[in-house]
Amino acid sequence: MSPITLVLEGALAVMLGACLVYFWRLDRKLNALRTGQDGIRAAAAELVQATTQAEAAIRALKLTASEAGRDLQARINDARSAADRLGLGAGRVRSSADLGMRTRL
Repeated sequence: MSPITLVLEGALAVMLGACLVYFWRLDRKLNALRTGQDGIRAAAAELVQATTQAEAAIRALKLTASEAGRDLQARINDARSAADRLGLGAGRVRSSADLGMRTRL
């Protein structure tokens, strides 16, 4: 073998070694990226599940608030009718209070 052939083969071996190191590092980075994507997928799945649970909780809160509003309105209506039956309407109380003040003067 000639010295030129040995030099060329040596340079080729060094470049091949550099390529192997580069491809090894690239493979490690790609594996890390794949692993990171798996983590992102798991986080996205957890986010979807949490969002679904939050939506269910909001629906339940709306239903509870609606029921509480209806119950409160029914109580207000009952109180108004009781006040009307007892003669405690706002106009009647004022007029009797005014009457009491006029009789004292």
